[in-house]
Amino acid sequence: MSSVVVVDHPVAGNCLRILRDKRTETESFRKEMKRLGLLLAIEAARDIECVSETVITPLDMEISCPRLRDGRILLVPILRAGLGFVDSFLDILPAAKVAHIGVARDHDTLQAVTYLDTVPERFTDFDRVFVVDPMLATGNSSVKTLEIITNKGYKPGQITLVCALAVEQGIKQVLDRFPDIKIITAVIDPGLNDKAYIVPGLGDAGDRLNLI
Repeated sequence: MSSVVVVDHPVAGNCLRILRDKRTETESFRKEMKRLGLLLAIEAARDIECVSETVITPLDMEISCPRLRDGRILLVPILRAGLGFVDSFLDILPAAKVAHIGVARDHDTLQAVTYLDTVPERFTDFDRVFVVDPMLATGNSSVKTLEIITNKGYKPGQITLVCALAVEQGIKQVLDRFPDIKIITAVIDPGLNDKAYIVPGLGDAGDRLNLI
């Protein structure tokens, strides 16, 4: 299986059109980010583990159906912008646990500085970890986050990084450091500008979501 999956879907493309438009105001931006996040969440959940459960249909017939083990899934948004995907994932994985990692970018060095970490130490309680952040730019914040998680005993092979936009530079840095990580994105943009923003991109996702 490829380490990078691009969700090439007409609805995803339409969401990106609205998210990229500088005229899109906060309410619409939040709505489209959630809609795009739902598409990405469905793709991310494609291979999660299920158990079999028997139900009785209205015709009084027994049938065996899959039941999600979403209580063993850990969702880790990278603050701030990762919060824009949380509701999308919880819509389809309502029993998932949510931890938070706060990473700020030093605007002089572009290095990632951690200011919050609530990831549980009991890694055996979880089968899968979904790290969510709309932008995979330099990859510094993602690598810092993945280091925090794996240092607690979580295996890279159980972690999926989900983003709205990515660039090759960020993808390469993540996979060079963690080759077993799976990355899911809606699009791979051409590159970064001199301030390390994705271009053409959609601006600062946290700012446009009005996350303080």
